[in-house]
Amino acid sequence: MTTLAQAPSALLLNREALARDIRALPSLPPVVMELLSLMQKSDTALDHFADTLRLDQALSVIVLQLANSPFYGLSGRISSVRDAINVLGLRQLGTLVVAAALNAQLGTLGARSREMQVFWRHSIACGVAARHLARLQGWNEAVAFTAGLLHDIGRLVVDSHYPDRAAQVMAWAKTHDMSHSEAERQLTGVDHTELGQWVCEHWRFPTEITQAIAQHHCPPENGPATLADVVHVADAMAHTLDLTGQDHEAEPPARPWSWQRLKLSEEILSTLLQSAEEEFHQLEAVLQPAKETP
Repeated sequence: MTTLAQAPSALLLNREALARDIRALPSLPPVVMELLSLMQKSDTALDHFADTLRLDQALSVIVLQLANSPFYGLSGRISSVRDAINVLGLRQLGTLVVAAALNAQLGTLGARSREMQVFWRHSIACGVAARHLARLQGWNEAVAFTAGLLHDIGRLVVDSHYPDRAAQVMAWAKTHDMSHSEAERQLTGVDHTELGQWVCEHWRFPTEITQAIAQHHCPPENGPATLADVVHVADAMAHTLDLTGQDHEAEPPARPWSWQRLKLSEEILSTLLQSAEEEFHQLEAVLQPAKETP
């Protein structure tokens, strides 16, 4: 095992500079924040949701594209946002709104990694898996999807501002057969779970989501099941599905206490993996990230 003393000290990052970089990130659009707020309420009227969604033309177009996708068998028949919501349902729509908003934010982050497609596909897979796990627990699916989709957002901070170091971290992890987060800590002194927490605090996400992202590689061993357990297991499921098209770097095994708290049997897991893969292909076909910067 490589030790911290053996890692190149020249790659250490300045934490104060990183904090400034994150504070400089654009805020999420007000329409998106309003939609996220509505999705967390159980008594939101469909018309209220539709009227809010119409304020963002780009999101409205994507909603219509998904409602008319072959997955629903209604190609070309859905022409209004309200009808699209009826087809998709508010829960599925919540998934879509969050994914589309993050897709738009990728451009503002200016990420330049050659593996951005890999990052995006893994993020969608983790978000979808988290949504299915939340449904099994009877929890808010849109919140779980948001946490799963954003779980690795801290990696984009380093990639966008320090692309050479991000590439070296990735190479170091593969060469030394260690997880990406371990390589981050050894080389840069900070890992993406902490940076992801900072980003979510800047974007004013709920505490539940922020904590889940901060703890998604190491949920607390004791206590009841939390969203951190859901994202942790969803991350493992996403790696198991291997939907990115490339080999994964070494990842630590999922914590047994998270599996136990979520009460996952092999039969349940097999069904969840199948459902998550089907939904992944549905979303991935519609939500393509912007092309990478050369």
